[in-house]
This record gives sequence, C-alpha cells and structure tokens, in this order.
Amino acid sequence: MMTFVSLADGCRIRYSLRGEGTKTFVLIHGWRQSHRLFDRIITGLEGEARVFAYDQRGMGESDKPNSKYDFELMSNDLAELLEKFDLSSVTLVGWSMGCTTSLSYLRRLQSRVERVVLLNGPIRLTKDVDFPNALEPAELSKYIDQLESEWPSRESEWFQDSLLPKNHHLTALLTSVGFQTPLDVALKLVREQGKVDHRSTITGLAIPVLALYSRFDPYWPISLGEWIATSAPNGSLAVLENSAHCAPLEEPENFINLLRDFAQISGERVA
Repeated sequence: MMTFVSLADGCRIRYSLRGEGTKTFVLIHGWRQSHRLFDRIITGLEGEARVFAYDQRGMGESDKPNSKYDFELMSNDLAELLEKFDLSSVTLVGWSMGCTTSLSYLRRLQSRVERVVLLNGPIRLTKDVDFPNALEPAELSKYIDQLESEWPSRESEWFQDSLLPKNHHLTALLTSVGFQTPLDVALKLVREQGKVDHRSTITGLAIPVLALYSRFDPYWPISLGEWIATSAPNGSLAVLENSAHCAPLEEPENFINLLRDFAQISGERVA
C-alpha cells in the first residue's frame, strides 16, 4: 500500500507500508531524495517483515509547506507516524540525512525503537578539534553557496559524485527525485543540519546501534562508522565494499542481508 496520510498540522506525507511479520523496519531517506530509493530494499524485506517508508516533508511526493524546516519538526513527524501506524519494536534505518532525523527522534524517545541502523550519514556536518570525521567548514559553506547561486546547473554533477563510476547510469534517477525538493527547502534543511551535533546522542543510546558505512562514500569516512561503533554502548560496524554514498541502490542485496542479520531475521540470505 502506498498512499498519503495527513499529520496533525495538515501536512500530507507520502508513505509505503508493505509486508507482514513480527519484525518492523522503518526506512528514512536522505536529503533531497525520497522513499523510492528503498524500493529494492522494501521488496527484499516485505516477505518476512513489515516495512514502512515515507517521504520526509518538503521532499519526494510529500507536501512542501512554506514554513521552517528543522530536525525538531522532522523528528516530530517521525514520532507522529510511528504512533499513527502503531509501529513498535522497530528497526529504524536512517540513510544520509535520515540519520539526523533518526537521532533527533532517539534523543527524545526510544520506546518504539528496538535498534537503529545509521547508513552513510553524519553525526555532525563539520569538523572540530575533537571530531575529525566530518566536512571542513569551508567545504560545507562553498557547497551551500554554490547550491544557492548556481542551481540547477550542478545537480547532475552532484548526484553523479554520490555513485561509483560503474553506477553512473543511476544519476538520472537521483537527479529527477532531487528536483522534487524545492531549492528553499533544500537550503533550510542543510543549514539546520549544520547546527546539529549528535555525539552525545550516540553515547547515550541504550539500544543496539549498527554503523553501516560504504568503503567509497565521498562524504563520510569509515572512521566515522568506527567512532559510532566504539562510542555507542551497544555499537557495531559493518562496511559495504561495493558502493559510494547510495548503498540502497548500489548494493541492495548486501544491504538487505546486513539488515536481516541485525534485526535477527532467520532464513535464506538474499543472493
């Protein structure tokens, strides 16, 4: 089933709810993307689990109100959706900016979430003396300035850089989904993400945490995954060897198998 649901403030959210079983996965996409990037993952898991995915407000096919966009709001949306669909004992899977939404939710609430997967996403966007596993502040500022002043000329280039060369045929898909996010929403979100620091969230999580990072991700190094795995009280690390930033598209079978193992689903591995 894929349809819309209205939140308390009237914002309509596009969502997909598939499958049956005692396990539940909730998949949260990244910046300027949508739940459709998880299509292969949903198909691979729905035979043995419930799988819920949605377009975060401002992106994909969800409403794009003229309002603030920060991670208190994005995590409130997640909390409302979990309650509305009565999703509990959840394996929460955040990819890229979806990690920020997930951690912003978990900083306040953990009652409905049994475990969390952080896939190729930041804990904070910029480096400081105590935390090298992020972007240089000047690098982030340059990108935001270019996005604002040169949009849309660099869109295909940016999305292509998120993929291994052998997967550049997927650039058109990423770019078409990216254009569903209005420029003002994209700028608001990246600026707000630049204010977020989830190091204390990681160290305070009581649930199992899987840091899942791709060997060739151009943005977030394996060392960030190592930091998460050692800093979370119940953390672990797995490395995806055949993807850049977009692992759900680039190596879906490996990704599915790692999710199944982490959620303790028994049965045949996906070939």
